[in-house]
Amino acid sequence: MKIDLKSLQDGAVAKVSGEDPAEALAWDYGPRDVVRPSGPMKWELSVRLVGAELLAEGTAEAEFRGTCCRCGGPLRRVYEAEVSVERPVAPDAAEADLTSDLREAILLALPNHPVCSDDCPGPAPAVAESGPGDAPEAPLPGSPWGALDELFGGTTHEKPRPRNPPKTPKKHHQHRS
Repeated sequence: MKIDLKSLQDGAVAKVSGEDPAEALAWDYGPRDVVRPSGPMKWELSVRLVGAELLAEGTAEAEFRGTCCRCGGPLRRVYEAEVSVERPVAPDAAEADLTSDLREAILLALPNHPVCSDDCPGPAPAVAESGPGDAPEAPLPGSPWGALDELFGGTTHEKPRPRNPPKTPKKHHQHRS
């Protein structure tokens, strides 16, 4: 996203908007990524040139697709970011490229664990509902407690047993003769 500095009058505010293809986000998609850009990067900015400083404020957004981190279903969301840039410009510069600033704002707006919607209910229950106190008879396959269950001959799903209070040492009394 390039700003034509020659068209800006010193101190005057100019409104600019536009879009760049998703490739402008320079996303290096890897197998561990749960989302990837799927639409253009769009922006609406107010820009002005004050002396040797370019000031830009507004919003940038991009659509992302992937897998919901809560329910595992498909995800398609637009993430929007506030943009505020203050950049020195050379007196003889003809343009300023704000693409990296817009990209950074959008990438910082992405959540660590994106969800398909704010009210995503999460995964469907894997087993039928059970009443309070009901527990499986055997550890679930792949349970991290399975090895301990085998070692101690029980299941970790049993109700915890009360701990015995620590024994106090007996005092020895000397007998006087």
